[in-house]
Amino acid sequence: MKKLIYTVAFTLVLASSVPSVSTAWAKNPNDAKFSHLGNSTAVPNNARTLNATHKFDVHVQGKALSELAIDLPEGVSIDKGIEVENKLGQKIPTTLSINNRKATVAFPEPVAPGTSISIRMEGVNTPGYEETWHYPVSVKKVDMKEEIPLGLARIQTYGG
Repeated sequence: MKKLIYTVAFTLVLASSVPSVSTAWAKNPNDAKFSHLGNSTAVPNNARTLNATHKFDVHVQGKALSELAIDLPEGVSIDKGIEVENKLGQKIPTTLSINNRKATVAFPEPVAPGTSISIRMEGVNTPGYEETWHYPVSVKKVDMKEEIPLGLARIQTYGG
């Protein structure tokens, strides 16, 4: 019985001393070894606003980024295009195509690892009734043919 108590106590002490993945992630997400999504927002953040801007950040890690794809939720349109900027606010040249509900942003000059970019979807029109929009985002890296899902860019708006 004592062995069992000591074993359990030792296991608990050992488990509590190992940092979790979420703890390591929280220290600095830019230290990650893979590309990932960052902050997201809507300007203005009123769900009924016409021609809003929905914005999210992408932190490029690993291989350089050659293309980014955004799946648009049902009923959402982007009427004024998509602009991409670096952290200094400088525009990054892109080629945009929107087919059905998928927007594809191609980079003639690949975006280097270690770069953070802001994706600005301008002239966004929504049905006006939903308050949270989820945009599935995927990327293509240089010398890769398949898209790599990054996750959901979550844009929170408010009714009013």
